[in-house]
Amino acid sequence: MHLQSSLVFSLSAATAFASTGSVAPTGSAPTGAVGYNTTQPQNGQQKHISELEAQVSSLKASLSSKHAASSSSCENAPSSLPSGAVSRESSPASTASATYTAAYETYSSAYDDAQKSSNSVLSTTSRSVSAPFATDSGNGTSTAGPTGTAASSSLVGTSGTSSSSASASSTAVSTYLPVLGDYNDEEISSGSAWKNVSGIADARMKARTSSGDCTYENARVRTEFRSMSNDQRKAFTDAIACLQDTEPRYTTAGSDAYPGVYTRYDEFVATHINMTYHIHGTADFLAWHRNFIHEFEAALGETCGYTGTLPYWDWAIDAGKVDQSEVFNGDEYSMGGNGMYIAGRDDTYLGLQDTTFPPGTGGGCVMSGPFSNGTYETHLGPLDSPYGNNVANQFDYNPRCLVRDLSNFFSERYNTYTNVTELVLGQPEIGNFQSLMQGFLGDNKFGVHGGGHWIGGGPSQLEDFHSSPSDPVFFIHHSMIDHIYTVWQNLAWDEREDAIDGTSTLLNSPPTADMQLSDVLSFGLVAEDKTFGDLMDTMSGPYCYRYE
Repeated sequence: MHLQSSLVFSLSAATAFASTGSVAPTGSAPTGAVGYNTTQPQNGQQKHISELEAQVSSLKASLSSKHAASSSSCENAPSSLPSGAVSRESSPASTASATYTAAYETYSSAYDDAQKSSNSVLSTTSRSVSAPFATDSGNGTSTAGPTGTAASSSLVGTSGTSSSSASASSTAVSTYLPVLGDYNDEEISSGSAWKNVSGIADARMKARTSSGDCTYENARVRTEFRSMSNDQRKAFTDAIACLQDTEPRYTTAGSDAYPGVYTRYDEFVATHINMTYHIHGTADFLAWHRNFIHEFEAALGETCGYTGTLPYWDWAIDAGKVDQSEVFNGDEYSMGGNGMYIAGRDDTYLGLQDTTFPPGTGGGCVMSGPFSNGTYETHLGPLDSPYGNNVANQFDYNPRCLVRDLSNFFSERYNTYTNVTELVLGQPEIGNFQSLMQGFLGDNKFGVHGGGHWIGGGPSQLEDFHSSPSDPVFFIHHSMIDHIYTVWQNLAWDEREDAIDGTSTLLNSPPTADMQLSDVLSFGLVAEDKTFGDLMDTMSGPYCYRYE
């Protein structure tokens, strides 16, 4: 059994950073994201949970103070153009890591106890599965009210009106906010509820963007990978291969500062490596990654002549059967195949999550389709894999094949339509929404973000916390994450457009000031710096795109 001493996608890295002011040492940093809780406390219990969170925040600050002797102040996310992001040396922090982990476990235990004393959203909502939903042919308005009780149909109209408001105009865009109780279990698990909720958000986006430079009608449209034609898919993967065969833009191939950066594609990987502790468990997690994948999309066009948009991968379609997905079938129109099957491997144990999972259905080099062995290689990482081969320094050159070990264990637990729908409808506040998405709250230790990374299995580039963009699937996974975020925002745009919460360091370790929309975010070797507040709307600022 592989023992993950580095606490995969863990909180130990936050302590290492807190105690050293530097990038966590190789072999002790996180390698995946942690999870999403499907049973959140309600009403009066939320106050108690908030108090617990405050206590943990205080505890983290106290821990950081205790390690002040070995701490250096946290630098702002480095602005690196034109010379690139600044590398930080690593130094051991095992004692701090253990202390932080113990603190997190104390918090988790208290949180779980509080949840057990509270009725969860799921246990207090009765959902019917007695009959399939019935909608009118115009806008999907259901014939039953959003009572959450024994309704033969519970879909909300895509105009945003609940079916209990049937007398309202079918074309009006209501401010009614859908809730979990509007849908029954079958609708949620099948994806019908998610499709309905997405439609409501889309209608509200259309209503608010009817005029101006960027409108609903002229915006670029990102589609699910499988909705693209074969020619469109191939154009997309060919452009990625082109980017991996193009000289760097902001540094020199194999430079002393970035010895593992040999291509324009590598610059994206190196930037993610360098910024890891400022873009996860932070206020800018969603906005930073939104722009990161936007810049990738732009580079495909500017550098390699790609005229399409960045697709998204709706991994919920593949939940429990990802190894059978068209996305990974290995033909020339896929994202490449699974890794070559390697038999006789042990289970892997992830310490922080206290999770043991079996080997996936691959484990070796990708041998078919785009990005296969002999046609595609990755140059950076891993930094924190439980399977070894970790580089000594974060930008070391480490050429190797793309590895995948597609895992149904993760896809069927953390990346289902139930996970997505409960996340979007169950978390009206940005703090909990982004925390649960990443897995920094509750008893589900991976979440839709981390689960999507770990679908790649282990060992794989996709599960490495720092260098995960090495697998091109990273970008269509994060396009799905941005899709979810966009739906969540547009459901209640006035309240959520500029909603942010948190600081600029991973789980606020070391403690830093709350981020503001006026803060400048660094994109290292990828692009010029951007102002946080300019990245909040996919239909304004540097963007003009929407999701289909």
